[in-house]
Amino acid sequence: MRIVDPQSAVLSNIEVLAYLTANPPRRPPNPPPNSRHWVPSPDLRDHNTVVKEIHNYVSRLSPHLQSYPQYTHIPLAELEAQAQAQANYHNNSNSNNKDTAASAPPTLLPPKLLNKPTPVDHALRDLVTRLQPYGLTKGEVLMIVNLGIGLIPAAAAEEGEGEEGEEYEEEVVEEEEEGGEGEAGQQLEEMEVDDGATNGGQDAENGGAGSGELAEEDYGAMALLDTVIEEREERLSEADVAGILTIIRETLGGGAAAAAR
Repeated sequence: MRIVDPQSAVLSNIEVLAYLTANPPRRPPNPPPNSRHWVPSPDLRDHNTVVKEIHNYVSRLSPHLQSYPQYTHIPLAELEAQAQAQANYHNNSNSNNKDTAASAPPTLLPPKLLNKPTPVDHALRDLVTRLQPYGLTKGEVLMIVNLGIGLIPAAAAEEGEGEEGEEYEEEVVEEEEEGGEGEAGQQLEEMEVDDGATNGGQDAENGGAGSGELAEEDYGAMALLDTVIEEREERLSEADVAGILTIIRETLGGGAAAAAR
């Protein structure tokens, strides 16, 4: 990623994280021996603090950004190792050890590769293109990307449904054990009738969901979209919201699949 005009650029949180990760701050040189009140030149201590706080914010408050498609050209661990090797080389070059200073600096990524789009760049471009028919503003799309709307709540809802299903099955087993054999036979007949009605209802629901209705676990995401999209109820229907959430999950929720493109 290359920022053309830093003064007017509007970047999402994932783009800021990608840029700072690909361009780590330089560590200040070691102070000379027997020096007091020494100030490095250039003084990058405040800049390094800001970069550190941004990484802390992502890891503590916005961990969903790390599940987005890969935002670096090489694996993050390898990139961090290269940055650490570069910092160690500069620190050793400032020391009086001539043998260490004579060693060659570690090879970093060439500028041509740094300007090459990453998988998350392709995902963001695809997201913006596919959301255009819904008439969202730049600020609304930016907030959707920053908050990861529709990604984490859906996963949490699936886990909750799994736990509720297990509890329900345990209760049914306990009731069957307490009942007599005659009651068990009667319950089986009733369950067969109920299963037929339930299957018919599920088929109708599946047909309705296929027509663009909002899934039950997506109502939390829709409530969050109501705070992001101005006058959402007048501009977008539930079918539109379902389409938006599908696009978000297919582009930003791809993770490793998107990175392999």
